[in-house]
Amino acid sequence: MQYIWEVVLAAEKNGIREADLQYEVPEVRSPYLEVSFYDLNTQTVEQTAVEVNPFYRFFDIFSGVLDINQKEYGKTKEIFVDAVFHYLALTDLRMGMSRKDYYFKFLVEELESGQFGRKAKAAIQLFSSYEKKYIVLALMDVISSRNYREIFKWLFQEIYQDSIIYKSMDCANELYIYVGSAETQEERKRVQFLLDTFLPIGVRTEVFYQEHFGILEIEETMILDKVLLI
Repeated sequence: MQYIWEVVLAAEKNGIREADLQYEVPEVRSPYLEVSFYDLNTQTVEQTAVEVNPFYRFFDIFSGVLDINQKEYGKTKEIFVDAVFHYLALTDLRMGMSRKDYYFKFLVEELESGQFGRKAKAAIQLFSSYEKKYIVLALMDVISSRNYREIFKWLFQEIYQDSIIYKSMDCANELYIYVGSAETQEERKRVQFLLDTFLPIGVRTEVFYQEHFGILEIEETMILDKVLLI
């Protein structure tokens, strides 16, 4: 990662909000990078402290304030750098926003504020920032294409990497969904939100969490004590 906007995206993917990041100027910094990490090839952000080089792109803003010959007001300078970099990071992101990006931003805000209902507001809080992105992108695709099932299948398998979705051989409107994770109250709420939001009325579902159901002629699904019968 070379720029602050890349750090923000990587942090959000890891569940860290931009507002929680703390931008700091280290005593020793590379003149060739805007952000500094111990591992130069890192693609993840796991802590809130971010070391930055304020002169890499923003020399005109910081040169007067961070003059090395002026030692006083150290704490004030730290606060100034952090506040300005928060603004610059958000500006970086907005400059690259397309119309779709704006729709995405507004949909997230509407979901989180309860405009889709109290149940949706409560449920969306159970997803990470990275998962919310996929949910809103899927909502936008549903609105434009109406291809509910394919979009639901894509979204579900993005959120639950080990999931498998089967279409019933006997009934076109019946789906068998293997989640591939432990069944908890939180997971049930997450899954139900996805079902309610993306599947049309009339589609029946059977949901299985950690234990897969048996399928004749597929040996991997017919292991004793590891299979559910339906």
